Amino acid sequence: MAMAGTLIVAPHAHAARVPARATAVVEQMYTGSKVAAQATAVVEQVHTDALVIHHEPARPRRYTVQAGDTLSSIAQRFYGNPADWQWLAQANPSVIHNPNAIYPGEVLNVPFGPPARTTASTPATPAGPTVLTSSAGLSGTLSCSGLEELWEEAGGSDAQAVMAASIAMAESSGQQFATGTVGERGYWQINPNHGSLSTYDPLGNAKAAVIISDDGTNWTPWTTFTSGAYLGRC
Repeated sequence: MAMAGTLIVAPHAHAARVPARATAVVEQMYTGSKVAAQATAVVEQVHTDALVIHHEPARPRRYTVQAGDTLSSIAQRFYGNPADWQWLAQANPSVIHNPNAIYPGEVLNVPFGPPARTTASTPATPAGPTVLTSSAGLSGTLSCSGLEELWEEAGGSDAQAVMAASIAMAESSGQQFATGTVGERGYWQINPNHGSLSTYDPLGNAKAAVIISDDGTNWTPWTTFTSGAYLGRC
């Protein structure tokens, strides 16, 4: 009878182990599915982030004009082709009025590609590095009238021309290569702390005076103004 009992019990023990293994398999499958779902979510998130990064607009580039620069040389630097200077001219209409005359200190937008609009009647390609040469040949020692003309050629206000000439005459006696005690240069004695704006180039020096004085509306940086030494010079 004991053997008969054993024969009856054995199948029950075997049957109990089968569900246990099945349960383990199901749990493993469930766990695996959760991991797979989590992995899929991570991949989707990475993919979404990558798409967001990919579509971020490029930050605009800017360049500050240095002494001796031309639009052609700047185009060569950024695009590898001097003929692409027209991109710069078209992207900076409020700064560049004459592509043959750019000045130290001017800040240009540098597009990554051709501007949306093109100008059919764009002037010929600027040539040569002497973009700051006065068209009237103003250089050397200048009189008040010569300083006034130089100021206006640099884009200065006509209404401020006499004042500008008076400041320059008080600062340098109208001498192009006048040098101050701390290295100030030119007609308007531009301080070296203004970087490339401090130049002996006639037109560049006048342009610097226009920029620093905010087109003649603020002469306080010049001691000859604050001391009154400019009075009666021109």
